[in-house]
Amino acid sequence: MESKRLKKIPQKVIIPLKQHLGTICEPLVKKGDQVLIGQKIGRSVSYYSSDVHSSVCGEVLAIENAPHPNGNKVLSVIIQTTESMETVDFVPTENTSQEKLISLMQEAGIVEHYGAPTHTVLMPEDKKIDIVLINSTASEWIGGKYKTPKEYASQMMDALKLLMKAAGASKGAIIVRKDDKESIEAFEDVEVNGKALKVAPLVGKRRLGYYFRDQDSNIIVASQKRIYGKKILNFFTYNVTGRKVGIGCDPTDVGVAVCSIKSAKALYDAVYEGRPYYETVITVEGTVDCPEYMLIRIGTPFKDIIESCNSEGEVAKIVANGVITGVAQYTDEVPVTKGTTRITLLTKEEVLRDESLACIHCARCVDICPVSLVPSRLTVLADQGRFDECRQMHIENCIECGRCAVVCPSKIHVLQLIRYAKNAIEGAYADAAPKESSNLKLGCCGGE
Repeated sequence: MESKRLKKIPQKVIIPLKQHLGTICEPLVKKGDQVLIGQKIGRSVSYYSSDVHSSVCGEVLAIENAPHPNGNKVLSVIIQTTESMETVDFVPTENTSQEKLISLMQEAGIVEHYGAPTHTVLMPEDKKIDIVLINSTASEWIGGKYKTPKEYASQMMDALKLLMKAAGASKGAIIVRKDDKESIEAFEDVEVNGKALKVAPLVGKRRLGYYFRDQDSNIIVASQKRIYGKKILNFFTYNVTGRKVGIGCDPTDVGVAVCSIKSAKALYDAVYEGRPYYETVITVEGTVDCPEYMLIRIGTPFKDIIESCNSEGEVAKIVANGVITGVAQYTDEVPVTKGTTRITLLTKEEVLRDESLACIHCARCVDICPVSLVPSRLTVLADQGRFDECRQMHIENCIECGRCAVVCPSKIHVLQLIRYAKNAIEGAYADAAPKESSNLKLGCCGGE
């Protein structure tokens, strides 16, 4: 796969000083300063933060609150660009000790697309990581380009070893999608410690532990059906490792670090090329004629991306990160961030305007829920503000995949209501002790 760049450099970029969960960065530039590609413009002020770099050459126009794809306004550095492609000196890292790798990830601005700074995933406070997973089920979102599939496989293996070293983990695995033939062929017979690996299918109750023993290797590649949703980490961890993650916890609580294909590639580039994280691959879909995968400079406004494509109709709605689980944008001036994976463009005819009807109790949402919840009941309770009862029905287990909303014949806003209840519960029960839900015991997220 080779991602296409925008042919035209945007006139200005908007680079948020917070593209991660945690503390906002301190600006290192001021209005009127000249910046280069790769220059650090935002400095971390705590462990739960990640540096920010310029993706262009140009002059700083302002440092002010600007629109962000998450729907809020965030303090951002606004840069008037020039045609120059001058970069700061990129120096590969020779000393890849554990401490150096953790520091390098923070300095290079490497974060997961779900928001967590990668170094905090690999070295969480007061926790020990023993398995590192690279979720490569969305290999099209790799943060760069490669000439051949084998080169991609080689880079990911090197990246996994770096991630394992940074975490101090003894085992690691790359998880590919079972219908991604190119990736499976790329990883087949890749040598690790002198042994040729075979891509192991995760079927039935076989988890990674079986294949670590079967292949007598501390590094393996496995395939499974792609899992999507905004809150998949706990579910993904169980599917792959068999380890239960309690409500209110995350994979690091059971010794598992889940990294994305984007952060793995970003670490590879930071170590072997000295490049910080200042550009990313996104998918553009909808009523446009343009490359499906585009390599975009972070901070590029959505407007410039849309204008670079040949639209087949008037764009009536812009959605960031998927029509099912994403966020509709109120302006096209929002920038691409490290968490942007997809931009969807819809015409007036494609924007759904169906009115919600009363639930007909068809149970389609129950049948399709991957974590065995009862979405129809949860939506009624959420709509009535009965959040205690939502919590008793383990609404926190929802991975927000949106399947329930898609199959609902009454067009009920199932996902939105569930999110509304989850946000209310999170605020009300911030200090509540985590507990296992009953449906964990049914096999969706629980023990074997």
